[in-house]
Amino acid sequence: MIKEFVDRFEKNKKKLKEIFSQKHPDQYLDIVKAVVEILYNEDDYGGIDPNRIHEINDGDYQGTLLFVIADTRYQPSDYWYVKVSYGSCSGCDTLESIKDYSSEKPNESQVNDYMTLALHIVQGLKKTEIGEVNE
Repeated sequence: MIKEFVDRFEKNKKKLKEIFSQKHPDQYLDIVKAVVEILYNEDDYGGIDPNRIHEINDGDYQGTLLFVIADTRYQPSDYWYVKVSYGSCSGCDTLESIKDYSSEKPNESQVNDYMTLALHIVQGLKKTEIGEVNE
């Protein structure tokens, strides 16, 4: 876990809860983006950038999503990543289970469940340890 991200998450939980109480996230990318937005610190040059989230999905009806997030620099040199597993139905996919195919605004229980997913994303974020290749 990255302590500064956990601290920012704790500091901004109210803001994140408000986001999740407005509407159901359509996909895991929506949750990752909301999390990265509250982790973003505009004064932190080279910090995590909510506008540079890349999703890799090699699954089909089920699989693993890999989200790679670049830093804020013009030419990023730091990246973070988080893996999220998904299923094909509400019985085997956490996000679908929380939504329960509801079109109404999320209730308190659903918002709390989205917050738990968001916490797992924060806890799962890792900084890449990629060395530079010199030619």
